[in-house]
Amino acid sequence: MAGETENILAKFVREIINNVQDPNELSGKIGMSVILLFLLIVLERLFYKFWKKVIENVKILNIVAKITDFIIRFFFLVSLTCLWLNALDTFVIGLIFMVILLSLAVKGLISNLAGWFLIVNKHHFRIYDRIEIGDVKGEVISVGILYFTLMEIGHWFESEAPTGRTVKIPNSKILTEAVYNYNAMTPFIWKEISYTVAFESNWQRAQEIIAEILLSYYVDFEKEYLTDLQYKKVVLKQLQLFDGNLKPISIVTVTESGIVLKTRYVVYYTKGTQVATKLHQKILKSFRDEDLQMASKRIYFTQGENKND
Repeated sequence: MAGETENILAKFVREIINNVQDPNELSGKIGMSVILLFLLIVLERLFYKFWKKVIENVKILNIVAKITDFIIRFFFLVSLTCLWLNALDTFVIGLIFMVILLSLAVKGLISNLAGWFLIVNKHHFRIYDRIEIGDVKGEVISVGILYFTLMEIGHWFESEAPTGRTVKIPNSKILTEAVYNYNAMTPFIWKEISYTVAFESNWQRAQEIIAEILLSYYVDFEKEYLTDLQYKKVVLKQLQLFDGNLKPISIVTVTESGIVLKTRYVVYYTKGTQVATKLHQKILKSFRDEDLQMASKRIYFTQGENKND
């Protein structure tokens, strides 16, 4: 048994020495590897230019380009592996594996790869989902092995409007921070509008106005998104995890400034700011027509008593 083991080890060592001592074969394989890499770069650029001419929609273009790049890179890796394995360059292959192991030891790389694995398996989000992670909010436009990229919205805006910036976030962040997905279950989310009316104002009438306008909005919302009864049934079933009610809900609270009238309503996840603007315009106009007063900040003065001993 010991003799067989020694023979195997001796054969392995001789194979390494023979491969290293054959510079012609080694240089040929290196040259072919460089050619394959050059072809990879050229093909990716050519296909991207081709798809750019054929596809006008930017979102579809990005998806098709990513799929094409993945296929080209897959065949590149297969060709490269066959090139080196067929030649049985044990030394070179061992060196490659050593480099891979060393690269995996780089800080954060393993967690980034784990995050990438979760993302591509759709456990957290997909391309063009709107998400919020940490203090960054935006739409996912690409996912790489180490980073994913968001088209930023909000930030210095109070509204959910694009800032024009993109943000690269390490994949490892999804392992340590909460990921809020706007459209994972359904494309609908809840928003809330709030008005503070003066104590002396007719707050009941103000509440009626808000309810009427929101009910009218909800009727239009159903016509636009929920005309398919089967789809509506599916949406309501998924929303049972929340309260399952899509109709506007009114809430009344009292503060030192006045009576706060809040209404919660459902909206398509990309139209929150647009819908809120239209609702505010209608409600404020109705308040003005009926002379309903909004509350303003008040300052109260109290006169203290002077006590004379």
